[in-house]
Amino acid sequence: MRRVKPWLINSAAAATFTVGAVWGAPYLIKFDQLSSVPEQAAESLSTVGLSVEEVLVTGRINTAATDLLDALGAVRGTPILDVDIPKAKSRIAALPWVRSAEIVRKLPNSLSISLTEHVAFALWQHDGRHILIAQDGTPIIDANGASSDLPVVVGEDAPAHARQLFADLAVQPPLNARLKAAVRYGKRRWDVHLDHVENGIVVKLPETEVSAAWDGLAALDAKNQLLSRAIAEVDLRIAGRLVVRLKDGYAPLSREADQISAEQEVRSDALPASSHKELAKGV
Repeated sequence: MRRVKPWLINSAAAATFTVGAVWGAPYLIKFDQLSSVPEQAAESLSTVGLSVEEVLVTGRINTAATDLLDALGAVRGTPILDVDIPKAKSRIAALPWVRSAEIVRKLPNSLSISLTEHVAFALWQHDGRHILIAQDGTPIIDANGASSDLPVVVGEDAPAHARQLFADLAVQPPLNARLKAAVRYGKRRWDVHLDHVENGIVVKLPETEVSAAWDGLAALDAKNQLLSRAIAEVDLRIAGRLVVRLKDGYAPLSREADQISAEQEVRSDALPASSHKELAKGV
């Protein structure tokens, strides 16, 4: 199977700004309490001050103010009882960054919008694009050209499984801090890239018992500084066994190699002890 390499994107900052103003309201009326007001009364009510003058937004971090106001469908002077709250809520909830939204009408002239936004969790490399995804795997927006320190995940079903992988890896903070990318193979297992997405160390994880394999690698690294050497790849796919491939042009001293080999035998119990299998190249 052909190797898949994650790649990086250029950097650019995204701007954020504030919509609306805070006001004092003598009372709060939710939209469902106004459902019985006849629509034909809305225009006449605007003449006595019942029109939209202020919009208060809370919870907005990444949603563009202009997109939010367009989705609201009201401008200054719109009769406040003319605003279709359920439809406006639906349009706002459909915006890319919005996970959920609530709208409250505050008479005489204010609307309050409360947003819960997605939190970007990783960058999904897919079909030549980078897509920001949420923790539950929901695609948010194309991120090409945006700055991000988020890890890159690759694979058709990578978004749905990234949360569990990162939870498994987080139990070893020193190793987890070096994570740059993860590539999912065969919808069943991962390669993780440490230090650099293209030229770093590739760790080939097993299909199951990922945490145990990761713990074993962390123990070997803590004792022997294994991952500080000129290593290109660490293969953990076979239970109880660790295979190291050096970078091209590097060869360890024989004493050092013997020491690493012996230590692997001593620490093999730190790796998962499921049944051994033949390695399948590229899987």
